[in-house]
Amino acid sequence: MITRGIRDYMSRDWEAARRAKDAYWSERINRLGPGEGFRIAEELRLQVVRSQPGWPHESERQEDLAAHLKLADLLRRAGRSRRR
Repeated sequence: MITRGIRDYMSRDWEAARRAKDAYWSERINRLGPGEGFRIAEELRLQVVRSQPGWPHESERQEDLAAHLKLADLLRRAGRSRRR
């Protein structure tokens, strides 16, 4: 019984579930505006902080900052190359 339940769960159409979830959130944010996206992100952040009070760790914050700085640099360079 347990094995069949696991097989049923794993054989679900996960791609269809992903498309439906993406469509739901896209429609919601389109309808309620960009602030809704920020509200959702904040709710998710608070959920993680409640379950992991020390999150994010300093090393994670540094990795995140480095990724943002790299992206900013790439966007800056892309903007310069388009203007030429």
